[in-house]
Amino acid sequence: MLKRMMCFVVCASVLATGVPMSASAALRKESEPVGIVAGVEEEEKEGLVYEEGFYRYYEDGKLVKNSWRTVDSRKYYFKKDGNAATLNYKIKGKYYVFDNKGRLLQPSSKKIVKVSMDDGKKKMFYVNTDGTAASGWAENKTYYFYGTGEMATGIIVMKEKFYSFNASGKANKAKTKKLQAAAMYEQPIAALRKLLGKPKKTKYYSSCYGNGKDGVWTYDAFKVYTFKPKKGAEIYMGVE
Repeated sequence: MLKRMMCFVVCASVLATGVPMSASAALRKESEPVGIVAGVEEEEKEGLVYEEGFYRYYEDGKLVKNSWRTVDSRKYYFKKDGNAATLNYKIKGKYYVFDNKGRLLQPSSKKIVKVSMDDGKKKMFYVNTDGTAASGWAENKTYYFYGTGEMATGIIVMKEKFYSFNASGKANKAKTKKLQAAAMYEQPIAALRKLLGKPKKTKYYSSCYGNGKDGVWTYDAFKVYTFKPKKGAEIYMGVE
């Protein structure tokens, strides 16, 4: 049966081209994948590679994931997708800070560092010498940093008190003083509302206080709680 099929292939070749072809050659060409050039192999990737907009690391041609690697005395962490971590990234419960090329930042002393982002803008982080994110006040209470290492901007709440920072992260002590003076328990909330601006969302519920409603004003970084009586001014109850 096989010989008969081979003869058919040879005959078909002769009729089509006028040039005889061996049956074995015809069968071999049928078995070769289209578009593959015999003897040409893709080069195996090794070490640190920049591709598709990310830094990645290969060992024996395999993509390294969920692991630290050191390249030219600089540390990198490669995430579960194989891409190097950038900016602040949480690893085993701790935040670490990297530059936009994936290199761990390890200053000689705890300090504020600027990290360039892909869009050309810069972001401020507070970093310990081991590369972990530092938090709290910095530079004589001029700046405040979250546990992620990111710098606070705008109006935030700490221990149920309002604090204000400008767009560059510098503390606005004058506005902070006004905010804290306006946020007095069970006092009219109009002055505070003016300082805070319009909330993203406002909801009112039946109140356990009786003749009125409990309000919740939702902002980006906190929620303000109020009481709105049927008669009289809405009052401040707290913030979180």
